[in-house]
Amino acid sequence: MKRPDAARWRDLAARARAEPLAAVAVRLGYRPDPRRRARWRRPGSVLAMDGSRFFDHRAGCGGGGAIDLVMHARGCSFRAAVEFLAGAPPPARPPAAPAGGRLRLPPAASRHWRRARHWLTAARGLDPARLDRCRRDGLLYADRRANAVFVCRDLHGTARGAEIVGTWPDPRNRPFRAMAPGSRKALGGFRLPPRGTPANTLLLVESAIDALSARQLPAPGLPRATLIASAAGLATQLPRYLHPFRSRTVLCGFDADPPGDAAAAALARSLPLARRLRPRHAKDWNDLLRRATR
Repeated sequence: MKRPDAARWRDLAARARAEPLAAVAVRLGYRPDPRRRARWRRPGSVLAMDGSRFFDHRAGCGGGGAIDLVMHARGCSFRAAVEFLAGAPPPARPPAAPAGGRLRLPPAASRHWRRARHWLTAARGLDPARLDRCRRDGLLYADRRANAVFVCRDLHGTARGAEIVGTWPDPRNRPFRAMAPGSRKALGGFRLPPRGTPANTLLLVESAIDALSARQLPAPGLPRATLIASAAGLATQLPRYLHPFRSRTVLCGFDADPPGDAAAAALARSLPLARRLRPRHAKDWNDLLRRATR
């Protein structure tokens, strides 16, 4: 498929986004669940669909629209999802690392840090001094594609994965997101401990950018002695490495949307001490931060 010009690409994306979810699910190998209305299944995945929204109960995450569904089900980029929906064969991509595979963090490329830092400050409103501190502490760096790499650690400081966020323009203003091969979300996440005091509260959010945003605000109703951790998506159970917090206050700060609410409710069922801390008048903590700093 030749690279379309901007106008044709927008038209392609608009038509792809409007595809009915049920038809797209069939193309992706899902079949209706005969026992549950609006449920679709394939090995390793159970979707609940409501209009243009979907939620994967096995993965604990969801989204909206046909493009999001293809990106979720195929683990591909926005462009590859549009090409799939347009009927073109998707570009080849390396197979995902098997569960438990060796962690492969992308090498740091110092020459691209300025680009990544500028995007995180200008587009996401994050405090440059805090970003520099995270970089000095080995929590954040730029790779050779100028992606921002947020290192996921266990409670002992050992790297267990990384959230990777693209910093280049995207047709939907939605940057590339991925996990480093071999990442184990259950064993570690991007986390920000409180300064100078032991943590007695845990705030669980959906991304490293949300974690930095909630710390910077600070999030309304957030106690000072709070460890803020990213689940790198939605979680319906407390990640294993955070089990020491099961007997403490756990705040579920997932996005203010139906998938976030559903995951928060599931987390509360598995963890009675958990309670919802929903971003008010914003979709997520970074949205709230950008509104506050305009």
